[in-house]
Amino acid sequence: MPKVLGIIAEYEPFHLGHEYHLKEALKKTEADVAIAAISGNFTQRGEPAIVDKWARAEMALKAGFDLVVEMPFIFACNNAGYFAQSGVSILEALGADYIAFGSETADVEALLEAADARKNLSDEQIQEIKGLVKEGVSYPRALTMVLGDEKAYGPNDNLAVEYLRHMETAKPVPILRKGAGHGDLLEEEGLASATMIRKDLLKYGDMARVKGLIPEDTAEILVRERAGHEYVGPEDMLPFIMARVASLDGAELDEIYGAEEGLGRKLKEEFRYADSYEKLVEALKSKRYTRTRIQRVLIHTLMNTRREDVLEGRNYIRVLGFREKGAEHLKNLKKQDGPGLPVIDNIKKDLSIHPELKTTVSFDIKASDMYNTMFGRDLYLNSEYVKKPLKL
Repeated sequence: MPKVLGIIAEYEPFHLGHEYHLKEALKKTEADVAIAAISGNFTQRGEPAIVDKWARAEMALKAGFDLVVEMPFIFACNNAGYFAQSGVSILEALGADYIAFGSETADVEALLEAADARKNLSDEQIQEIKGLVKEGVSYPRALTMVLGDEKAYGPNDNLAVEYLRHMETAKPVPILRKGAGHGDLLEEEGLASATMIRKDLLKYGDMARVKGLIPEDTAEILVRERAGHEYVGPEDMLPFIMARVASLDGAELDEIYGAEEGLGRKLKEEFRYADSYEKLVEALKSKRYTRTRIQRVLIHTLMNTRREDVLEGRNYIRVLGFREKGAEHLKNLKKQDGPGLPVIDNIKKDLSIHPELKTTVSFDIKASDMYNTMFGRDLYLNSEYVKKPLKL
């Protein structure tokens, strides 16, 4: 059997730091097949991806992945726990022997200890966390306070703890992060964060400032995707968000996933005063509500995501693209017992076989339609019903 490496990512866009991460993971594991599980057209932080999932899947394939699959929208555009659980279960269902992740420390023992502590919270600790949240403390901070772990984990390590908390069969492979930190707006050791690259692309539009920070294939794809329209950023969502908020009252907005405990009503009160996306986010932000939570709530407001949609959601595998080895791996899995989760290639056909996925898949369809509307693209030609997995 081939050794299989899995990586959970967004590739927003794929840059030289990601390339380094993949090469190091392949070197450490000596894997024969590399699989990426990525977010779709809206990202974990609650923003539209700068280019769509098909283009980002192509970047990953050209960088050396053999198979790229998508995490469902309701889990990918969510907190670290849901994001990690979805990605890990997809990769393990696809036979991943290893799951590699970036890390500020690469101290796997310390990360495993933190994961075990989160996994084994007592009823008393859970109630204490809930009490702190009600007092206005953010959930991540409340978790740290209750567990007594004051170690300053970076964003990659915090996500790594969630991966480890959900991993059952795959072995963890931490890769020490090089260059600029997550979200840093600077270049270091010839590497930059995806945040800096996105900001430059959205502000300047051309490749001049970022060309040396991304692989040539990524640059070519970005240029191609920009032809005929600008890149999409958070500000492009504002008219759609305003229209949606205007159509609902405060009580209805409180029913949106993540907007419980009065956040929906606060959104209704504040939206009239915001003349930009940034001002709307700033008006809603507080010690209790982090920026990423606010951004995700705005996305879920657009999608009309309810709490029960997430709680009753079903994970599945949506193939975005593959190379020959990836196709062969999928074929071999199907010859055996099949992957541990349903695989969706043809939505109409496959949903008739897996009707339990209908609600979850409907959000992926809506997310693509909304994203394509913001891009001004043909809704039919770019719809989930028409687009097919890429073959390289």
